[in-house]
Amino acid sequence: MVHKKDDEQLMAQRVDELRQLLKSQPQLPHNIPATLLRRFLHTTRGDVAAAQRLLQLNYAMRNKHPQIFIDRDPFDASSQQLLQVADLVPLPGLTPENNKLLFYRLIDYDADKFNFTAGIKVFFMVADCRFATESGGRLSDGEIPIFDMAGYTLRHLTKTVLSSLRVYMKFVQEAHPVRLKEIHVLNCPSYLDKVLTVVKPFIKSEVFKLIHFHLPDADTPYKHFPRAMLPEEYGGEAGKMSQLKDHWMQLLQQQREYLSDATNWQLNKCKKSGSSSSSSSSDSVTQSLKTLEID
Repeated sequence: MVHKKDDEQLMAQRVDELRQLLKSQPQLPHNIPATLLRRFLHTTRGDVAAAQRLLQLNYAMRNKHPQIFIDRDPFDASSQQLLQVADLVPLPGLTPENNKLLFYRLIDYDADKFNFTAGIKVFFMVADCRFATESGGRLSDGEIPIFDMAGYTLRHLTKTVLSSLRVYMKFVQEAHPVRLKEIHVLNCPSYLDKVLTVVKPFIKSEVFKLIHFHLPDADTPYKHFPRAMLPEEYGGEAGKMSQLKDHWMQLLQQQREYLSDATNWQLNKCKKSGSSSSSSSSDSVTQSLKTLEID
């Protein structure tokens, strides 16, 4: 218990240190919540300088692609339709290795209703909602996304918007404050090679090594995480997927203003400062914007 208390005190000190560093960066939002700063520090294992760099890249990417990360509302028409078509649900609890499971699947298989870019926007809104509401003492060591491909067809593949896919892949691999441990793809179809032809060019080799592909009805996923952690529909004990989703819909409603308020995510247009430290800090964020290689 003493060790845990010491860890909490050290994290609080690092949050204060990071916040002080950010004060010299007037381009960044001034109201970044402590829970979010903790997550960036947790992702970088307490390295304040690395957390600062990750945070700069995160906000730079958001502002380079405001149509995905800033101009958004979890209860607008496109987001609500996407949520009628798909489930994007963080599952309760942590694995024995202290990892978080995140579950994604289609529930309406009609490809005409599938909006790829809306799916990307909702994915990040759910993530930002989770980061805002999680308890600092319950952060997972890592993240394990699980994608169920049941119902995914070649017609869905034709709905892929490559510009949105590029943004998604670059952000989750370089700017997202999480530690990816494994990625599991369930119910892989016979045309998986065609899907990979589209997706693989955007996946770093070290990330691709984390992906595990599983055939329909295979038991192989449960060598990696407890089946009991899954929803009842998958033989687990986490409750019905509809109930789990309702919980997250309520959280999205509670965090709607936070997610939709552009001032929480936009870079500030700063006046030139006489301070060299302030000027160099502003330049570092500007440089993050300039060096992003996504159109």
